Amino acid sequence: MKKCNTFLWLALFMLAFCPLANGGNPEKLLGVTLDNDKQEITIHVVSSGCTQKTDFSFEMKGDTLTIVRIKYDDCKAMGSEVQFSWSLKEAGINPNKPFVIRNKFIVNPFIEKIQ
Repeated sequence: MKKCNTFLWLALFMLAFCPLANGGNPEKLLGVTLDNDKQEITIHVVSSGCTQKTDFSFEMKGDTLTIVRIKYDDCKAMGSEVQFSWSLKEAGINPNKPFVIRNKFIVNPFIEKIQ
């Protein structure tokens, strides 16, 4: 019985606290801009001074897009908005199909680090 309980708690922990498959967490977004003419997506996120474009990846599952931060910004500057753009192709977005964005949106960049 003890092994069964241990396994159950381990499984629950992994479901609750393990990040997505690529090693990151869904990013809280200040905004998203989609541009059909340029065929690109731009994300607006909070940076504490060290955020780079390579810190993000995209996961498209069915019709749901998740923008994932794969590297945490651990710099100490006050949070401010930065923007990064990718082609729709790089992000895995088909411009001819509707989709939803799974990420949470925030208005105040100072609450970004609040869970």
